[in-house]
Amino acid sequence: MDSRTDMTSMPAPAEASAHGQASEQAEDCAPSWFRWVTRISIVFGLAGIIVTAWVVGVRTIFEHLGKIGPWFLVLVAVEMISTVCDASAVYLMTRGTGAPSYRDVIVAQFAGRAVNSVTPASNLGEALKVSLLARQCSTGRIIAGVLYCELTAVVISLVVIAIGTVATAFLFDVVPIARILMCAAALVSACVAATVVVLVRRGMLGTLTAFLARLHIISKARHERWKGRLQDLDRRLRGEVGGEHRRGAVACVAVSQTLQKVITYGTVMAAGYMLGPGQFLALLSAGVVLGWISTIIPMGLGISEGGNVALFALIGAPTALGVALALARRVNQVVFALLGFAVLTADRVASRVHRQLRTRPTRPAHV
Repeated sequence: MDSRTDMTSMPAPAEASAHGQASEQAEDCAPSWFRWVTRISIVFGLAGIIVTAWVVGVRTIFEHLGKIGPWFLVLVAVEMISTVCDASAVYLMTRGTGAPSYRDVIVAQFAGRAVNSVTPASNLGEALKVSLLARQCSTGRIIAGVLYCELTAVVISLVVIAIGTVATAFLFDVVPIARILMCAAALVSACVAATVVVLVRRGMLGTLTAFLARLHIISKARHERWKGRLQDLDRRLRGEVGGEHRRGAVACVAVSQTLQKVITYGTVMAAGYMLGPGQFLALLSAGVVLGWISTIIPMGLGISEGGNVALFALIGAPTALGVALALARRVNQVVFALLGFAVLTADRVASRVHRQLRTRPTRPAHV
């Protein structure tokens, strides 16, 4: 609240609490265009699955599933647990009046992850999550909750990149110039992670939009229109509003990120190769960067294979294993995308049946 506000105009504590709840309920809950975001996201996601299956080859997918064998079920189960952890983080960050149920958050997380797996940039799924959850409470609370969990995951990934890159530079035989570049990359990753944390505490969205307005990328009038909404989002990101569950949310995201690393190691182990500690650190750090780069196109077709071949050659592992790892990840993403859409469809069908049963008129009992 602005320090210049007249103190005599401030409501009493009880009135302020009631006013806060009323404004939370009155705030724009799920604009009508969110329905189109949901539909478009689902269409793009299904199209991504079809295109990827056609490019990779259905027979290739089933052959690789046969090679991995029962291990594949374990990897999918770990992926599901990781998704539930991410959903738990979002659930904790969206508590309050009219908050979405745990079931709704899990369905949204599965659906969002399914869309992210098969669409470029891996961001359309976040819009789908917001559109699915912002129905009973404020859109701002949902956006802030989803964004906070994503930023937490990015910071953790950057820290892993920094640690793994330094380890790669000194644990493997690389030329001096490459070692210097790796150390520089590690320093940059650490600085970016620290910058994200500082920006969140200072008001990341307000700071960035003010910077864009100063560069005339967005107009000052638009910046003024956005200012109030962005300040509310920044307060939520800082934990000033609804921040009592932030530590629990961070813990859930950390567990999810750890499980993702377990999936990487488990995939390599299922292919019949045991990575050493240094090799694993190198794979984790470079793997995250390759994953981000590969989101330029759906499923990282071509980028993942080439990057993994170079990486596995550097760490002294079979280069063919790099190609197998890229394929295994892609197969896992296709299967998980199908699973995510199946969860969303089942939830929609169950909800529709429940509404029909609830609204069906009851017959009068015969005397």
